[in-house]
Amino acid sequence: MKKNLLIILLAGVFVTNAFSQSYETQFAKPLGQVLQEIGTRFNVKLKYNVDTAGLVVTYADFRIRPYSVEESLTNVLAIFDYKFVKQDDKTYKIKAYEYPRRTPEDGKKMLTYLNTLYSDSAQWNQRSACLKKEVREKLQIDPILAQRVHAKPILSKIRKHDGYTAQNFAMETLPGLYVCGTIYTPLAKGKHALILCPNGHWPEGRYNKDEQTRFGTLACMGAVCVSYDLFGWGESELQVTAIAHRTSVAEIVQLMNGLTILDYMIQRKDIDPGRVASNGGSGGGTQVVLLSVLDNRFTAACPTVSLASHFDGGCPCESAMPTTLSCGGTNNAELMATFAPKPLCVISDGGDWTASVPTLEFPYLKRIYGFFNATDKVTNVHLLNEKHDFGINKRAAVYNFFIHTFGLNKSKLDESKVTIEPIKDMLSFGDNGEKMPANAIRQYKDVEKYFNKKADSKINSDIDAEKRAEVWTDSLKLNDKAKEARVEAVIFKHIKAVRDWHNEHPYTTIPEGIDPITGNPLNKIQREVIANSAKPKSIHEALMNGLRKDLTEEQVEKILDKYTIGKVAFTMKGYESIVPNITAKEKEYILGQLKLARERAVDFKSMKDISAIFEIYKNNCEKYLNDNGRNWHQMYKDFVTKIIAEKAAKKKAAASTNSK
Repeated sequence: MKKNLLIILLAGVFVTNAFSQSYETQFAKPLGQVLQEIGTRFNVKLKYNVDTAGLVVTYADFRIRPYSVEESLTNVLAIFDYKFVKQDDKTYKIKAYEYPRRTPEDGKKMLTYLNTLYSDSAQWNQRSACLKKEVREKLQIDPILAQRVHAKPILSKIRKHDGYTAQNFAMETLPGLYVCGTIYTPLAKGKHALILCPNGHWPEGRYNKDEQTRFGTLACMGAVCVSYDLFGWGESELQVTAIAHRTSVAEIVQLMNGLTILDYMIQRKDIDPGRVASNGGSGGGTQVVLLSVLDNRFTAACPTVSLASHFDGGCPCESAMPTTLSCGGTNNAELMATFAPKPLCVISDGGDWTASVPTLEFPYLKRIYGFFNATDKVTNVHLLNEKHDFGINKRAAVYNFFIHTFGLNKSKLDESKVTIEPIKDMLSFGDNGEKMPANAIRQYKDVEKYFNKKADSKINSDIDAEKRAEVWTDSLKLNDKAKEARVEAVIFKHIKAVRDWHNEHPYTTIPEGIDPITGNPLNKIQREVIANSAKPKSIHEALMNGLRKDLTEEQVEKILDKYTIGKVAFTMKGYESIVPNITAKEKEYILGQLKLARERAVDFKSMKDISAIFEIYKNNCEKYLNDNGRNWHQMYKDFVTKIIAEKAAKKKAAASTNSK
């Protein structure tokens, strides 16, 4: 009876556990599987811009709404801070959440809300004053402006062209920090309009042909144009590296640079202070918006392929500081509206986020300008069939705006007259930075100290990764800049991916257990290796495929040796010393194993993990030797005995020499 009762009780426990187990797992499924099921269920294609490896959705099937693919995606993705972007009726892209990027519908809702806050010029002026005050505070720019050195710029010789001149400058802003650029000046005498031209994220930056063409043409027509580098781009990269560009510091420095250049240029005798404008495209257009908010000396503005109510800028150099949280919430369209009633031209196109301007942002701007009876002062040139660039039609719109607004000489509008200079002619610091001033900052951390910010360990780690990628690539002496850039990018991306996985998956994510071979508890290194072995194969494949696109197998091996500090050659030399009369066949096997170890080891961050990977393959080598007539234990013992004897003999000989 007792036995039967025990069986019944145990059966009850098993049944309860079976039900509990189903509930306790929270109906979990891997994210990748859930998304695949959503795609099949709703007959849509999902494109991935995120890594789903290792991510699990709790209550997965309960998040699905059979009547809506979009609600289902929202329910599944939101817990990972992912989102979807609808590309067409049958295609969705899965992306990480982006705080500066929203949808045109979001922009419409925001502008509708903002419109309720003011109905006349008096209410708008109050709102505008609030925005201008809080934007400065959110940017934290005034303490930085107070630290400027106000030094005279280093100017190059003037280069004379057809109708204009070009002169390079290097202007020290903060102690040791320089902004470099080129001043384009009309040959004609008299007072000229001034146009600041902050650079956007164009190929080749401000040295780009489209950029030079615009600056030179405007100069021929009677405007002094000043083009200058982004922080961490162009010659600035020599001081702080390219990684520094994608930081909040970059946003502040770029605006500080623009204001400092304005301070200098507006004092020139050939500048008309009543005609001062800013004009930039893409990321340069974002700077135009913020410069207009920060400084009342600008009398006209022309943001190009940039302005939107639903996009603050895709680079931290545009949106890292929380300016759009000012006064309870704003956006770039409202910030640009603070420029009213001064002349404003917004250039947009149908192929990027500015596609909404004619129906969304422009009507909003006209309403604000209407408070001042100045709707004629705001214009929009929309190029429906064009994409994101600063091509000829965008430039033509810029020229027409400044001809009308500043009275530039239309008869001088001839882009063919402009000389496209080689990059080397536009550099202040020389081809390789050899002319950089002695006091110039040469590392990003020396800039951080001015910003009362704690050193960002990830940024500095990125800078270190970038330097390693550069040094390793330089060691190959490829003599091909395009190829070097691609190889550096592949290595840099891989180092970051390995680092991030390592940091996000510590050994503590692996349960304590035992080594099935030795029976000993798993140690920290073993658990760390297991955690890091789970990273997606795509990380390794991207490295190897990327390297092999541009490098020979010998060059690929040299890069892998850099990752593993030459462990293959060092370990091979050890085997040659330990194994008496090592054969060619033994060498071939051992070298093959060590190369396999090296290729696997590159996907691990710490040297302890890398050494642990090599130990696996060294064990293979030693087993191979034992299986083929060698006695590894005895060979190693004999080698150690020999080394000890040699050291003793040297010590004895040295003592004998000293006694004489």
